[in-house]
Amino acid sequence: MQQVFSIVGMHCGGCVTRVTRALKPIADNVEVTLDPPRITLEVSQALTTEAVQTAVAAAGDYVVSPAQ
Repeated sequence: MQQVFSIVGMHCGGCVTRVTRALKPIADNVEVTLDPPRITLEVSQALTTEAVQTAVAAAGDYVVSPAQ
């Protein structure tokens, strides 16, 4: 199953790397893009926005929301 989230607070490739690393333990596959600032996760079971936000918080001051 694929889940897509918007992310606010990323400014560079380093941010992308930190966020990607933070999400790998909770997803089967992780793709993070800077433009647009988006997280695409392949997961076996749906994740809550709160679970994704908690994982990303370990990487820095980022805010995650479901993609529109």
